[in-house]
Amino acid sequence: MASAPGVAKVQSEAPGGKYDALVRPDGMVHRSVYVDPGIFEEEMTRIFARSWVFLLHEAEIPQLNDFKQITVGRRATLVTRGKNNRIHALLNRCTHRGSALCTLDRGNAPRFQCPYHGWTFSNTGELVTIPFRGGYGAAFDQQAHHLGVFPRVENYRGFVFGSLDPRVEPLVDWLGPAREIFDWAIDQDHIGSTGARVATGMTMSMHANWKFPFDNICDGYHIPFAHRSAAMMNHQHYGAGKGLDHIKSEGALKNYYFGHGHKVADQRPELGSPWERARPIPGRETHAAAIMDKHAGEKGQRFLDLTARSGINLGLFPNLGVQGHGTFYVIEPVSVGYTHVRFYMLLLNDAPNEMNTLRLRFGEDFNNIGTRDDFEVMERCHHGLATIPEVEWVDFSRGSNRETKMPNGAISADYTDDSPRRLGYQWWKELMNRTAS
Repeated sequence: MASAPGVAKVQSEAPGGKYDALVRPDGMVHRSVYVDPGIFEEEMTRIFARSWVFLLHEAEIPQLNDFKQITVGRRATLVTRGKNNRIHALLNRCTHRGSALCTLDRGNAPRFQCPYHGWTFSNTGELVTIPFRGGYGAAFDQQAHHLGVFPRVENYRGFVFGSLDPRVEPLVDWLGPAREIFDWAIDQDHIGSTGARVATGMTMSMHANWKFPFDNICDGYHIPFAHRSAAMMNHQHYGAGKGLDHIKSEGALKNYYFGHGHKVADQRPELGSPWERARPIPGRETHAAAIMDKHAGEKGQRFLDLTARSGINLGLFPNLGVQGHGTFYVIEPVSVGYTHVRFYMLLLNDAPNEMNTLRLRFGEDFNNIGTRDDFEVMERCHHGLATIPEVEWVDFSRGSNRETKMPNGAISADYTDDSPRRLGYQWWKELMNRTAS
């Protein structure tokens, strides 16, 4: 099958690319990186087309011919489970006149027919039917009119990634040292032979650039301030040992930068039992008792601990956040100043129903409180950068004096430091300085 139109080989520009002046080694990032519409347009090609991006979890399209429609750098994309059970990513754009083939969010279909002139495509991208074919003559190249496809689609332990660049590096190389924490998060679920399913959570939208929510992954510096009201409410209602009060002070916890823009905040050393630290939610006691009746002892406690937050915030650049214990979210750019963040919960088919119910409730809990704090502040940040051009720079210098390199190549920093963001913007700059040939 032909590759998506317009995909080209990637190479580096000569030293001194156009973005060097906007992202400095000392951690200063120019405001235009967030608010310039021209930069946003280039990101949609240079980052969301030429790098790996997260598409979906395989459990979202479990059956043959299932599909889900997503957006990848504003491109309407159909992710399908086609023949031989392979997953494909197709650009949802008829190669005849450009109409969207499918308007449904998800469904099951072996073929997609254009509503304009009836051209019909298989769910692997081939153009299979042209009405009144004789009007095109014998020289018409039908294969050249197959759908645009993602030439690279790979499934990493259920998480499906794609790239529009056929020459992108192998997925495992792109993950790099981040694989260790990603594997840990996946291993915690002990997904059995009956598999898993994905529940769609809330979609939250903000009037802010897409990089703000990715910046916020593993930002421990903001927690005592942006989430102060939530912390005070927790303490007043439930006392110590709930919510975020295990994040006590500078020096207690670490975050790590893994390269390729990937990073993690690691709360696990201070977290203890996720179940014991979690805030009360409706049905907690009743569902917990039912779980322990079915699975007493260590196994029951493991199911309880799998319901609450796992103690990590992993970001895989540019669009995936993994919180562990089934919770993940996808960052979806809409425009330079508008972004969707879509939350999902992985439910285990061989786990007690009560455990999955608690997962759903805990997945809603912090996102209805703390995430709203984050989005409010991000909108304020975007507004400030967009409307006050006289103050040009954003400062990510914190921690540059004390980060250390780990044996696996990761950079270790204090939980409150900016190292993952400062180093991540160096990767952003490298991607943006690349050109196509």
